Amino acid sequence: MICRTFHCALLTASLIVLLAGCARTGNHERAYFTKAGSKYLIEMKADRRTLAHDPFSAIRGRTYEESLTIEVPRIEGVIQGSEIPVPAGKLRYTGTIAITRDKMKVDLYYDDSERHSLPWNGQYTLVPKERVP
Repeated sequence: MICRTFHCALLTASLIVLLAGCARTGNHERAYFTKAGSKYLIEMKADRRTLAHDPFSAIRGRTYEESLTIEVPRIEGVIQGSEIPVPAGKLRYTGTIAITRDKMKVDLYYDDSERHSLPWNGQYTLVPKERVP
């Protein structure tokens, strides 16, 4: 009987810890673009979970905001990953970005033997970024 009560308490405590660490994470629904000369800059944002190195950090479930800005040659149609410039020493992209009106689908991968997908892949609503005076 004591063993059964202990297991119930342990299960309940485990569920509480799991739910406490479940802060909302993921890519934001909107991506923002600006014109930069003859190119465009697209900024995507996401909430990511901090890495937990101990159980107490995992329970807190802290998050941070991350962003990625990529340069694209146009703001409509299909853009091949090979058309997106990357800094020297970084892996190039494969895959595509497809833009139709105000909708954007990102399906990019790092150009390596493993074909690792970007955490930024997904559907976005594309909106112009407000200029700050």
